[in-house]
Amino acid sequence: MDYWLLLHSIQGMGAATFNKLLERFGTPEKVFSTTLLELASIPKLGKKLIKNILSQNVGINLQKMDKIIAELKKKKFKVITKSDENYPKRLGSFKNLPPIIYVYGKLPQGKSIAIIGARQASSSGLKRAFKFAQNLAKAGFTIVSGYAKGIDTQAHLGAIKGGGETIMVIPMGVFNFVLHKELYPVKTQLLKRGTILSEFFPTASWTIGQAMARNRLTSGLSDAVLIIEAGPKGGTINTANWAKKQGKPIFVCAEEGKIPGAKVVKEPEQIICAIRG
Repeated sequence: MDYWLLLHSIQGMGAATFNKLLERFGTPEKVFSTTLLELASIPKLGKKLIKNILSQNVGINLQKMDKIIAELKKKKFKVITKSDENYPKRLGSFKNLPPIIYVYGKLPQGKSIAIIGARQASSSGLKRAFKFAQNLAKAGFTIVSGYAKGIDTQAHLGAIKGGGETIMVIPMGVFNFVLHKELYPVKTQLLKRGTILSEFFPTASWTIGQAMARNRLTSGLSDAVLIIEAGPKGGTINTANWAKKQGKPIFVCAEEGKIPGAKVVKEPEQIICAIRG
């Protein structure tokens, strides 16, 4: 496991490159025993990244990875690689699936709905997000969202208030996860029924690139996506575009107006019927 984290820790190592290296060398460990010529022969592998790989002091850095693994265990996070049996099957069809994910809690196996929307949402939009999440959770659906402020947070809150489960797909490393104040009242329940999931190295800080990359997981872990108060561009539309690529149904509240390819709904029951058939 420590070699997986070591490869993941290298600056500039994204999912596509990590997977490309695994395809060529088989295991992360073999990447660190390769040569400059072998790495240079891999298409689109930049010189800077090659230098970062070859300059690793493997012995010392493996010790650092062992400390990070110990800290993850202390915080009750599991490290799951794409070679593990418990890797989420829903992500298995991704072209550039996350080679490694860090998970607190369990990964629910039943039906799930992603509820996404604006950070700067109106009070009515926040209420709709909470209502839909609460009712869908009561019906047995896991609520997935990207843990941004606004609509996402209300979706997580509604799921817990509805007695259900929620997956928080975060755009930073798990060591930088901070609970939003809106979720303080349900902290105990959230720790029992909530899941924190990240594909980024545990110490990674938030970046806009990671926020966008996270969106494909939010839709990928869900059976459908519900949009509430989407702007003309940004993370919500990006997630919707991923949902289209993944063949996931997209819903939008009647109050939001029309969004291309999305089915307009007024009540949570309409989504329940559509998903369950």
